[in-house]
Amino acid sequence: MALRARARTQAPAGIELGLTTPDVEAAFAHAVAAGATAVKAPTTKPWGQVVSYVRDPDGVLVEICSPMS
Repeated sequence: MALRARARTQAPAGIELGLTTPDVEAAFAHAVAAGATAVKAPTTKPWGQVVSYVRDPDGVLVEICSPMS
């Protein structure tokens, strides 16, 4: 079954991809505008890292976060 068909008919893929960027808000907005589904808007964690989540059209969970310092 093609991945896109799987994403519409079955549970999400069992993986998570993590990407870092200095501008999480812009990357999150760009991903959603390009067709990703917003899962969690950018949030600043107590340790200062900004973290957000989207799901791509194939069902893969993608973490978009700022680098850890």
